[in-house]
Amino acid sequence: MKHPALALAAVAPLLFGFKLFESKNGEVEQGNAALQAGKAEDALTHYDKAVAKLPADPGLHLDRGAALYALSRFAEAGQEFLRATEAQDESLKAEAFRNFGNALAKQDKPKEAVEAYKRALALRPDDKAAKWNLEIALKKQKEEEEKKKNDEKNKDDKDKDKDKNKKDDKDKDKKDKKDKQDKKDDKDKDANKDKQQPEKKNEAEKQPQPEKDKAAEPERIQQMLQNLEANPKDLERERARLRAVRRAPPARDW
Repeated sequence: MKHPALALAAVAPLLFGFKLFESKNGEVEQGNAALQAGKAEDALTHYDKAVAKLPADPGLHLDRGAALYALSRFAEAGQEFLRATEAQDESLKAEAFRNFGNALAKQDKPKEAVEAYKRALALRPDDKAAKWNLEIALKKQKEEEEKKKNDEKNKDDKDKDKDKNKKDDKDKDKKDKKDKQDKKDDKDKDANKDKQQPEKKNEAEKQPQPEKDKAAEPERIQQMLQNLEANPKDLERERARLRAVRRAPPARDW
């Protein structure tokens, strides 16, 4: 059994290019042929049969992961690559870690992918594809961190705006209540004023009206004469008083 070597593409522009694990096992050979022909489903079927017979073989899990990766089943592929990292052969382990990083990158997990690529480079420092893919993952990780910071800042700004709007609404409610109370007070004042006006009118009516009293003077004199005629003595005294008034010299007006 030869030592396997495999490198898969994650997201462009990740570098890729792979060599499948080779074995005299018929299922593995058929799986490799099918995968190279672009028939990932058929390849997976053959690899499943091979793994059923050799479940602890890291190379077979590496191949099976390659088929799952080709089918865009990245989470499952990552699990297979992770099992392949248990290999004792450092070359195989390095390939497994690099492809594990690719599967993580495809799942938008740049932070985890960075760690996988670092493990691959620790085992094989001259792996140019792993170095390139690491740079891509680091850039993606930085972008996500900046996005997270911006999202948190935007959230804080929205919370501040929300608090400000609440305060403005509260102040507006206070102002509306004050305006409403002021209108009520003004209305009460007007009502009291209207209520007091009839009283003033009645008081004004009670005040003496000179012209009106003057017009009523003949009536009062006539009434007085009628009263005097009812009492002859009083009538005679009043007539004597009036004669005395007529005989008195007129007042000087010069």
